[in-house]
Amino acid sequence: MNRNIERLEAHLRILFEENLMRLIPGMHSPRKLFDDLLKVMHDNLMEISNNQVLAPDEFAIHVPDEDLKKWQAHQDILDEIADFLFKTGLSEGFSFNHQPCIKIVPHDEGPNHGFFLSTSVSPHKPNLPDTAAIPNSEMLNLQEEIPKRAFLIVGGTDNFPLEKSVIDIGRHSENDLTLDEPHVSRHHAQLRAINKRYVIFDVGSTGGLFINGKQISQATLQPGDVIRIGMINLIYVQDITSENPTTALPVEDDWNI
Repeated sequence: MNRNIERLEAHLRILFEENLMRLIPGMHSPRKLFDDLLKVMHDNLMEISNNQVLAPDEFAIHVPDEDLKKWQAHQDILDEIADFLFKTGLSEGFSFNHQPCIKIVPHDEGPNHGFFLSTSVSPHKPNLPDTAAIPNSEMLNLQEEIPKRAFLIVGGTDNFPLEKSVIDIGRHSENDLTLDEPHVSRHHAQLRAINKRYVIFDVGSTGGLFINGKQISQATLQPGDVIRIGMINLIYVQDITSENPTTALPVEDDWNI
């Protein structure tokens, strides 16, 4: 194991000792959770060619329903663990379809059952290589799809102008709109300009995406829609109105519980 991984592991152990010991009743060794996650990753490797091994990237920690909120309050620690699983897997030569994420889901096995783990491999979504260029004609078409004078009111105070065809929203600093709130996932949602309307997508968040109080997987936004991401409300504003109501698709549970 290289020194960078060792330093990160030492940092994570401090986080375990300070937070997870209080989180998990009766857990005398918080390191066991991380060891179990590593084990479940190794136990579910898939050999997809002679020289390529695919590792799972979706991890679920199934907890008693009454403990759900306590676990969700420590999502930031679980995100760091997911980052470490990713770096560990890469150092061992594994491939991932996406950067790993850890979700907390309730189970109905009873309060004394404790927690258990499951994992899966997310569908592969091919990306264009970094050097691929969009033809000028296609770029022009994308620009024409962007709604005019659209913006988000963030937290009731700040305005965020929507001026791109694709806008990423999440807690990580690489997003176009960064929401620094612990219940927001690193990569939480994405806005895409389609037919001169913005469509918002949940991109695999932990806490879900809500429009006007209803959890959705994607929705075509209309002026006045209230988007809730984590504990932050975003109000969608656009000068051009539409008679069509918000179109939403229900969330589908992809986890095999």
